[in-house]
Amino acid sequence: MSERLSVLIIESSKYSADLNVRELTRGGYEVIWERVENEAMMRRKLADGRWNVILADHSTPMFDSIAALAVKNELSPGTPFIIVSEDVSPEVIRRSMQDGCCAYLVRENLYQLAILVRKILESKQGGADTQGAAIFGGADRVVYQ
Repeated sequence: MSERLSVLIIESSKYSADLNVRELTRGGYEVIWERVENEAMMRRKLADGRWNVILADHSTPMFDSIAALAVKNELSPGTPFIIVSEDVSPEVIRRSMQDGCCAYLVRENLYQLAILVRKILESKQGGADTQGAAIFGGADRVVYQ
């Protein structure tokens, strides 16, 4: 039986959001999800429901992962937040981790998304602080902070 997972995805591309959901499904989750593209939509969805995890693309036009993280911190501070994006500068990653992001996953390593989500949720259930948990960079490196 699949584990149910509620995911809020901040992403301008429906195709990219679908890829995230597909990888989570392949990883054993029954995914209930919504995609938002701007702050107003995110605020409505955070007010409407309980999310197990938030996935954000850093390059969403006019609502990047930094802005999305600030909204998450205001309205749903306990919800794990993961950046799933193409190249993001080390400074953005560092700032995001300091501000409450759990992980950064390079989109080329999307096959690791379900593993990453599972580890973060298990850590959270165990009472661990998931902020700044991991950076999944290139396929050959994982950096835990």
